[in-house]
Amino acid sequence: MAVSQYQHAEKYESNEVDLYHKKILKEPQHLAFFSPTMAEYLKKEIPGKKILDIGCGPGHWSYKAAEHGAKSVDGFDIQEEMVELAKKANFKFRNVKIQVGDIMCMPYDDNTFDVAVGFYIPCALRLEACIKLFRELYRVLVPGGKAVVVTHSSPAFEKLFLRDGADKTAVEEKITTVSKNLKQRPSQNEIVDALKSLDEVIEGNFTLDENGYLQRACNLTNGEALWAKTQIITFPNNFYDDQFIQQQCNAAGLNIDRIENYYTEE
Repeated sequence: MAVSQYQHAEKYESNEVDLYHKKILKEPQHLAFFSPTMAEYLKKEIPGKKILDIGCGPGHWSYKAAEHGAKSVDGFDIQEEMVELAKKANFKFRNVKIQVGDIMCMPYDDNTFDVAVGFYIPCALRLEACIKLFRELYRVLVPGGKAVVVTHSSPAFEKLFLRDGADKTAVEEKITTVSKNLKQRPSQNEIVDALKSLDEVIEGNFTLDENGYLQRACNLTNGEALWAKTQIITFPNNFYDDQFIQQQCNAAGLNIDRIENYYTEE
């Protein structure tokens, strides 16, 4: 297992796994995480097919695929706590199998799956691992198989969600102050503590500038490390744009059927 290739996959603590699961359950239920048009697309692709759920987490989407008539669903995640949570949730479907596995070397034979789905997986991978991901997808899919990969876009990283009543200008000033108070090239724990102090920020993304100081995420380059603050946890992330994803798919032998950009306003 090449743990060094992962940006945050093993950062979740046990209590955070449970909180993450509860947060997922509140997500929109149109096949979870997808735009309505992509959800409809998958509803047509899933029935009777062998499905792979990459980085399945607590298994919420694996079971959603089973509900929509998949012949079988295999899910894997690098984190044992997530896999155990997913297994405990499976009271209904006998055609769902969840196991511990590594994206760098997926635990499946060549030409196995009709459809592979990955939610925000590139964000969790360093550059070398992200490139490897698409090669592994090509390997495990049957000829003519399809991969659906969901990832963040640059506008999504730049969004800042604030608590009701928060003054955006005042929050921006506080972010500037917090950044200045951090030393150059701060440690992981120092970054987490600093972002936790931004009580008015529900979710937002930050990065270190060229001089090693914390700032809002903007003008991103492929593979750049980010720090995503959510309501429950703060963890490092990565950015990859559409052009990079398309290049890596082509290099791996995957033909791009469609790229859909979907934004939600909260």
